[in-house]
Amino acid sequence: MKLNYYMMVALLAASSIAQAQDTYLTDRLTATDDIDGTARYVGMGGALGALGADMSAISSNPAALGLYRKSDISMTFGAYIPQNTNGWNSGHDRSNYEKLARASFDQLGFVWSTKLDDDNLKFLNIGFNYQKKANYNLGFYADNLNLGGLSQMDQIAELASEGYDTDYNLAGMAVDHEFLSKDATGYYNPYRGQEGYYTRHQRGSMQAYDLNVSFNVNDRFYAGATIGFENGNYFSWSSYSELNQDVLGSLGDYTLYNDRKVDAMGLNAKLGVIGRPIEENPFRIGLTLETPTWYRMKQSTLYDLTDDVLHQRTNTLESYIEYTVRTPWRGRLSLGSTVDKFLAWGVEYEYANMAKTAMGYPSYDDDGYHNFFANSKDHAMNQLTKRVMRGQHTVRAGIEAKPIDALAIRVGYNFVSNRYKDNPSLDQMNLDSKSMNYYTSTDYMTLGAANIVTFGLGYKYKKFYADLAYKCKMQNGKFYAFDTSYTSPGSQFAVDNPTLTGASIQPTNLELNRHQVLLTLGFKL
Repeated sequence: MKLNYYMMVALLAASSIAQAQDTYLTDRLTATDDIDGTARYVGMGGALGALGADMSAISSNPAALGLYRKSDISMTFGAYIPQNTNGWNSGHDRSNYEKLARASFDQLGFVWSTKLDDDNLKFLNIGFNYQKKANYNLGFYADNLNLGGLSQMDQIAELASEGYDTDYNLAGMAVDHEFLSKDATGYYNPYRGQEGYYTRHQRGSMQAYDLNVSFNVNDRFYAGATIGFENGNYFSWSSYSELNQDVLGSLGDYTLYNDRKVDAMGLNAKLGVIGRPIEENPFRIGLTLETPTWYRMKQSTLYDLTDDVLHQRTNTLESYIEYTVRTPWRGRLSLGSTVDKFLAWGVEYEYANMAKTAMGYPSYDDDGYHNFFANSKDHAMNQLTKRVMRGQHTVRAGIEAKPIDALAIRVGYNFVSNRYKDNPSLDQMNLDSKSMNYYTSTDYMTLGAANIVTFGLGYKYKKFYADLAYKCKMQNGKFYAFDTSYTSPGSQFAVDNPTLTGASIQPTNLELNRHQVLLTLGFKL
């Protein structure tokens, strides 16, 4: 606890380094806890896996296109409106946050329906659909006015003491520029945290391109297969400012900046069936099996630090890392039926074990080429995923009523269970992970259960149709500026700071509600 405050100046000359992947970032990029697509699909809460006859339904059941009897083309536009989000502890609030409402192009697809001259095989349909899979637009504050003497730099000191002080991470920066002191037991940080202020803006989306083949047997059994290609772009701008005080009463305030870009490419496949078990009854059952999505991700980070007292800022440099992600298998069961031509209803259940998400790094041959699926597994990070993640249950339900033939009224609801175990942590000090060599930020966030309510209207005139939908997604999150596992009994930090043994920071609670309006225009040939 002996370092003079002004040694921070040395740190502020440090260069930028890359931010590594971790369980929480991967979850943020590959989450499927939202619904998007055509306005009819969204308006009915995505519960069309058994009803079919909608282009976006191939994302939940490839057999959905088998119910088409006419060719179809549609496109969807939207406006995405996250609510202003202020998170705080100790009654703090910050207002006048930037609104992130943005127009978006959400869906474009077609179905080519061919009637076959066969007694059993009635139709063969081929379809292609582009749609948003996830929208990353979000902005929030996450402030904590009571750090209780704990500091982000304590965690960085612990990482350095554990040997994670390479030329590509935050701990190495602190060591190289003498920001941390060292004694016989390892590195330590002299400052005690008072308040932390975090801001993040993020943009981007994950886009899915689905190519589908489906068929109709005797108007009672429908089957289909989909090959899906995905392309994602994620941009975030974040800052973490901390007010610190050392044992001599000197202030040590700093701000850590991260500008991150992630590009992703993915591949998956789906098989689905829909059946009418009773010949004279419109009741249908749908089943879908979806393979993991294999992602290849490329990430670059701009990173620097600012001394908020001396108003000095480091030069900003860029660094780079590539990694792979494999999501879990997914299974879906769908039920649906119609009542004459006036009412349609659907329900759907989906399960995925998020603890099975696996991360790794591309494998290259001697000539510098790599196989898309070849990678070396990150066993330590995958073990962390198993410790903090669990199975996710999703229930979707929707109703469509037609008071007249040309007008449809729709209502939908989704419940997506919490995919995080209770009291998760980042717990880096126990990880023997390659990603730790590139670790430059300490924040992480867990998401709670999501509730989605949707409403929709549809209008049809001859071969033309127009659908409108509104969606409200309600979800809470818990944000941590840094992990405090370094305070556990027996750690060097606990030995040096017995009054802080077992201490932890309280998470910042966030309301991450979002709103979206969608308009689909289509034409059936």
